[in-house]
Amino acid sequence: MKKPKISLKMGLVATILVCWLLPILIVAVMAAVLLGSSYTRAARQELDAAANNALRLVGMQLETAVSDSKEVSYDGVVKAAYLNYLQTGDSAALYSAVNDYLSQDFTREELYRAVFITFWDADADAYVLSGGATGYSLLRQCQQSAPAIVEQMADADTAIRMLFLDGQMYMARNLLDSTFTPYASVVMAIDPADLMRPLQAVGRVQDICYTLDGTSFRLDGDGAYTLLEQEAAGDVRYLVRAEEHELAFTARLEPADLWRDIPSLPGMVAGAALLVLPLLVLMVVLFSRHVTRPVETLAQANRQVQSGQRGYQITGTAPNAEFGRLYDNFNAMSAELKRQFERLYLEQQATQRAKIKALQSQINPHFLNNTLETINWEARLAGNGRVSAMIEALSTMLNAALDRDDRAQIPFYEEMGYVDAYLYIIHERLGGALRVRKQIDAAVKEQLVPRLILQPLVENAVEHDITARRGGELTVRAFQQDGRMVLEVEHDGAMTKADRENVRRLLSHPEEDDAGGQVGLRNVHRRLKLIYGDAGTLTVTEQTPGTVLARVEFPL
Repeated sequence: MKKPKISLKMGLVATILVCWLLPILIVAVMAAVLLGSSYTRAARQELDAAANNALRLVGMQLETAVSDSKEVSYDGVVKAAYLNYLQTGDSAALYSAVNDYLSQDFTREELYRAVFITFWDADADAYVLSGGATGYSLLRQCQQSAPAIVEQMADADTAIRMLFLDGQMYMARNLLDSTFTPYASVVMAIDPADLMRPLQAVGRVQDICYTLDGTSFRLDGDGAYTLLEQEAAGDVRYLVRAEEHELAFTARLEPADLWRDIPSLPGMVAGAALLVLPLLVLMVVLFSRHVTRPVETLAQANRQVQSGQRGYQITGTAPNAEFGRLYDNFNAMSAELKRQFERLYLEQQATQRAKIKALQSQINPHFLNNTLETINWEARLAGNGRVSAMIEALSTMLNAALDRDDRAQIPFYEEMGYVDAYLYIIHERLGGALRVRKQIDAAVKEQLVPRLILQPLVENAVEHDITARRGGELTVRAFQQDGRMVLEVEHDGAMTKADRENVRRLLSHPEEDDAGGQVGLRNVHRRLKLIYGDAGTLTVTEQTPGTVLARVEFPL
């Protein structure tokens, strides 16, 4: 089974779309890949810069806190008050001096939520809130954490430690006397959210983990921390050192989304597509006007010629020079086809008329010879009025054979007159031994039929069977069936093997001159083929033993 071919229209449309859209698509994809890669690199560089800058800010705050804790030790105010306490035992004076000192130096610091000094052997701890922090609960939390802070600072000497106790982060440093013995600890309650705020502002990261002096934690949305057993893994890690403290920052990267990060990008892409679309529409319109429509016009003209309108001309104007030449060539071809067909038709008609005349000339001598022999036989036997009637019948037959009016087709009733004239002559010859029946449909009497199409069949039946048997029954039928004219001659007789072979040969090869004595059948068959082609048929069959049927069919 052949694979159906793609039409020229569909092929060219597909070619335009591929050659137009595919390069645009390839360029767009490559641009998107390159732009995405460039944007990812730029985003990473931006992240590195922002994270390092934020770490520096956090480190500076840690250095400030460390410096503030050292000032408490170096300026000697707390130490002097503590020495006075050792001499006087006045804890109230110690508390008042320390509280005034803390209030003066730390209440306005935004970094600390609270600052307090807890003495290891005196009941004079001083607490102040700083940075605008308020609330008894914060002071209470610091007081509750103080014993644990002192415990963890027992072996710290002068080192600064970051402590995470009861949900609060502290920076603690011991205060030493002249013998370098710790007597108190200065503690700063630091809000981790405030400390890490610069890092929290870094974009394009998620699942942030902070590690301060080896302690890892996360911050939730309320600023509360959650301690982790170990530093969480991440896509990026940044590190900063401030004094003796080390702060690490790890996080996972958020996927770079160009469409999300550049809100105007979808509009820019849509605008570019809208600019390309009119060009594509223009290309399709021009293609349809200059290629598709002219091709359809040529195809329609070709269908008109195939349907029988030979000489059909394309009257429209071609949209371009190339199809203009095709239009002119088609019109010239169609006109030449019409001239050739008309010439061939006239030549065929002349040939058919010549062949029909030749066949009729073969029929005339054959029939006249038989008829004259019959009349001669009657004239010898008896001289009476029957001879006059036979001569009139012969005159009718002569008119049919000579065809003086040159009509190739005649009404059926006229053809039946020739048959009746012939049967009259034969009846006079055989007498009552010949029995004739006629079954003629009244609807076919005016139907045009080829001249001498039925009489040769009747003559063939009489000469080959009826005469040899010295009588018999002969039936002539004429009727219409499925838009075709049907003529039948059925008579008493038999077909020998030689007869069947002769009939087969003359019907298969009507051009052969040797018809085995079946001249009438051969001439009828030739004329049917000349006039009607394959639509005209002649068959001779033996219906039942002792009955032969000759049947002719041709279109009405």
